[in-house]
Amino acid sequence: MAMGSVGTHSTKQTLLLVGAGPIGLAAALAAASDGAARVIGVIDPEEQARQKAGEMLNCTTYPSLADLEGERPDVALVAFTSAAAATVPTVISLVARGCHVVTTCEELAYPPEDLRDELVAAAKVAGVAIVVTGANPGFVMDRLATVVALAGRNVHAVTVVRRLDTRTRRGPLVAKTGYGLPVEEFRALAGEGRLGHVGLKESANLVAEELGWSPRQSTSTLEPVLGDNGEVLGQHQVFTIDAEGSKTLVFDLEMSWGAPDPGDRITVNGDFDIDIEVHGGYPGDEGTTAMVVRAIGTIGQRSSGFYRPTDLVAGY
Repeated sequence: MAMGSVGTHSTKQTLLLVGAGPIGLAAALAAASDGAARVIGVIDPEEQARQKAGEMLNCTTYPSLADLEGERPDVALVAFTSAAAATVPTVISLVARGCHVVTTCEELAYPPEDLRDELVAAAKVAGVAIVVTGANPGFVMDRLATVVALAGRNVHAVTVVRRLDTRTRRGPLVAKTGYGLPVEEFRALAGEGRLGHVGLKESANLVAEELGWSPRQSTSTLEPVLGDNGEVLGQHQVFTIDAEGSKTLVFDLEMSWGAPDPGDRITVNGDFDIDIEVHGGYPGDEGTTAMVVRAIGTIGQRSSGFYRPTDLVAGY
């Protein structure tokens, strides 16, 4: 089966879910439903979450990876945090068992060089693949943006705008946008790094790298989106890269309750301009599920190594 095709997956492939949150659980259920894998276990330290997932997936549950003992699934889906430093030890442990890994960890879309080198080396030694994927990061603001930007000539500016109406999204994401907080508390939490979308700078750096641009400096802002009565409806986040040769990338993300005209827009300026819009926006939760299932179903066809979203531009 070609990597870019959907095809029919073999249910002989076994899958371990690490992290029983809504994203991981939805993706594992879809992988089983689509025949991408047969789920054999769930790992989560939170008893109620893992029991619920075990019942829904009809599989064994474990409090930790150590409790898995000698079991070796073919693929593990790691989806329990956005933080690279917290995810890498689990990924390394799974890889050491000879297990392919698919992860939705946002910071691993563009990890620090030392972590990337560690993951590449571990995957090569074990002869397995590690794939980082999702909707954002993973597709709309990096992989798709890269394909569009590479279709231009002498490109000097790329602007990616995403507007998301959080009324259609899961509770944890709504909370992460600061919805309902007093403005002062929003700013305090934002200053502590406890609000905002993890992955915007990763997506921007991926696109810059694929374009061969050398960033000189970057700026990041995070502001509340306010309603008519001054209430916090969500957040507006912008990450900008200024690169050598007067080149710029602007990544603009608004996630707010009732955001008007939700959608995604990619604008590329160069010898000729390209302007592409996804009306209504690429669906984050459902899109992540689709990307994860595709990655699980085809990961066994990959050469050993570590794959970020833009390493998959040619297809899965």
